[in-house]
Amino acid sequence: MLLFVYGTLKTGGKYHFYLEEASLKAEQAVAAGSLYDTGFGYPAMSLEGTDQIHGEVYEIPEVLWPALDFLEDCTGDEVTDLYEKSVIPVEVNGEVLEATVYLAKDKSLLKTKISSGIWEIAYV
Repeated sequence: MLLFVYGTLKTGGKYHFYLEEASLKAEQAVAAGSLYDTGFGYPAMSLEGTDQIHGEVYEIPEVLWPALDFLEDCTGDEVTDLYEKSVIPVEVNGEVLEATVYLAKDKSLLKTKISSGIWEIAYV
C-alpha cells in the first residue's frame, strides 16, 4: 500500500527512520489540501483547501503500518486520536496514484497555515 508523507517522515525528517524498510516510489508528489504548522514540531494536513501539498510516496510493507499508526496517533480511538488515515489522489509526474495519508482528525492541530504547501525540515 502506498503512503504519501508530507512532514517528519520525509527524507531528512526526524522520523524518516520509520521508513527504512519501505520503498521510495516518488521523491516528488503533490496532493490537494491545506498544510499547517501545529506548533509541536510536526505538520498536519487537511483536505479542506486547494493548495498543493508537496511530499513523497512510499510503498509500505504491512509489517510497518502498526508502528506508523502509533507514531501518527491513529489507533482507531474515535475520542483521542489526533490523526486519521484516508486514501487520496496524489499526482506523481503527471500520473495520479491513490495513496494513504495521515490527516488531522483533531482540528486544533491546524494552527498556522503553510501556504507554500512545503514542510521544511528546518522547521523541526
